[in-house]
Amino acid sequence: MSKKASAILLSAGIVLLGFLRGYLFDNINWVYLTLTNGRMNSARDEFMFLVEWTPAEINTLKWILTIIFTILFFLLTLWTVKVYFNKKSFNQIVIFLFVALFCIAGFLFVVGKISGYSDMLYGPIRTIMGMVQSFIPLMILFVLFKFLPQIKSD
Repeated sequence: MSKKASAILLSAGIVLLGFLRGYLFDNINWVYLTLTNGRMNSARDEFMFLVEWTPAEINTLKWILTIIFTILFFLLTLWTVKVYFNKKSFNQIVIFLFVALFCIAGFLFVVGKISGYSDMLYGPIRTIMGMVQSFIPLMILFVLFKFLPQIKSD
């Protein structure tokens, strides 16, 4: 299979993974808000078993899923860049970007816990982690790698 076809399939996989992630988290959040705020539950039937869980258990599930999806998006992004460009420096940039975003979110999380401003910092942390768990890094990096002038080395 050509590198272009492989990159297209991997990119489609990342987009589909994003839809799966959204589906899971939207429904899990509905159940969570039902348990914590008494909000009417609009989660799909396949998520109703979570009504028996505690909010702490649901938060643990969300943490686990966040880690799993972060790893999957990282691996698919790295794989796509590796297949299409096959440049070690590009792979290193992908790794650096994901580590940097994850570290920034982690730093804000720790600052929030220490300072007592967790609620105030939840939005920025959620935005950063939402970006890490999406096709956005691949889209930005692909365009960057494809269209920036290439420096030729001897």
